[in-house]
Amino acid sequence: MKKRSIVLLMASIMAMSAVGCGASSAKADEQPKEEPVAPVTELSGTQTAVVMGDDWGPAVTKTILHLDKEVESDSVAADAFSVAETKEQFNFAALAEDSEEDPSKHIEVTADRQVTDAYTCDAQGNKSDDSEYVALEMYYSPNDGSPFCYDIFTSQNTVCDPYTLAVSLNDGKTISTTDGSEITKITVDDKIDLSLDAAIYPQLEGADLSGTYTGETGHTITYGSFKPAEDGKKHPLVIWLHGAGEGGNKNEVAVLGNEVSALYGEEFQKVMGGAYVLTPQTETFWLQYKEDGEWGSNPGKDSIYLKDVKGLIDQYVAENEGVDPNRIYIGGCSNGGFMTMDMILNYPDYFAAAFPICEAYKDSGITDSQLKGIKDLPVWFIYAANDDTVVPDQFEIPTIKRLQAIGANVHTSVFDDVHDNSGRFKGEDGKAYQYMGHWSWIYFFNNECEEDGVNLWDWLAQQSR
Repeated sequence: MKKRSIVLLMASIMAMSAVGCGASSAKADEQPKEEPVAPVTELSGTQTAVVMGDDWGPAVTKTILHLDKEVESDSVAADAFSVAETKEQFNFAALAEDSEEDPSKHIEVTADRQVTDAYTCDAQGNKSDDSEYVALEMYYSPNDGSPFCYDIFTSQNTVCDPYTLAVSLNDGKTISTTDGSEITKITVDDKIDLSLDAAIYPQLEGADLSGTYTGETGHTITYGSFKPAEDGKKHPLVIWLHGAGEGGNKNEVAVLGNEVSALYGEEFQKVMGGAYVLTPQTETFWLQYKEDGEWGSNPGKDSIYLKDVKGLIDQYVAENEGVDPNRIYIGGCSNGGFMTMDMILNYPDYFAAAFPICEAYKDSGITDSQLKGIKDLPVWFIYAANDDTVVPDQFEIPTIKRLQAIGANVHTSVFDDVHDNSGRFKGEDGKAYQYMGHWSWIYFFNNECEEDGVNLWDWLAQQSR
């Protein structure tokens, strides 16, 4: 009996264990219910501006969005996006007589930018298939998209600070991610960093704009430079001297303010057979002839920067063995046209040729002896007849006539006005867009200067001491 009781007890325990194991197994098989994942409808990101130089100066032509998910290329279209530009600007309205605003204080203005194309791209803005980068190309013109702020009081351009682009998706428009999400909203940091290290400047590729030089007079000049590919040959050096608006200490202002980047471009470099380019920049004005800052009424006095510019050129030539010392060409516009004249009048045997544009060296300040000194130097003058900033009758015209009278090697390209020849921009009258008559440098950088069928760029490339 006792034995039977023990057997029954053990059977009971085993049965209970079996039931317990079964319950535990059933519980283990139960999976926790997953909460449904809400679809992603919003993306965030940052952006990088692309800046291009043009006839009138620079423009932000494209912004590259870096989003936090990969986007399907087929889902991206220009009409899906809006861009609002906010930037620093001179307060022109404050100049009105009845204005109570301080015109010396800049304001911020906002304007819509028209998106002309949109596509997925790589980090540099080149079109690609599906990508986390999206490029938005925008309409730009002489009146749209400039990242520069011109101050009437200082007569100089500066890089806009702030400069922002507010990018959004239009109502009812979406883009698709490669993981299947339909995006109805994007939140992109609107702050644009326009520094050379952050923004993309395609035309400045290969140029070094970080140079500084302190001359014997104690003046510091910033400068940019470009070198042709090394081929074991000697190449010419082209020196460009900027206008009044491009002074300061950011050489990108000096290079982009007048589309000087054309000198780095394929067309100019091909004509020259490869050329070194040097772009000195003064913090004030080349026309300055007194240490106290006087420059606007220069009667024909040497620039306080004369020896500094010559010292910089000498140093650059010494440091670059590929420069042909017999083919050093110098040119510039307006303020830089003055400096071009000042350099050749003081160092007539150093340069192989000069091309002063709308030059601001008063003829009344040039002596007959000085002109005789440059009689054999090839000089090509460029100006527009309707220039009311540097009036030709007081500057180029009498100087050219005096040079011609002594049989000098002088050439000219004279234009009635300065207008757009690209066909891209029209005035309100439907005709070609008119620039200020002072801006005749546009014709030089577009390779449109000729005399009796001779092209200036071709002519320049042939000059040698």
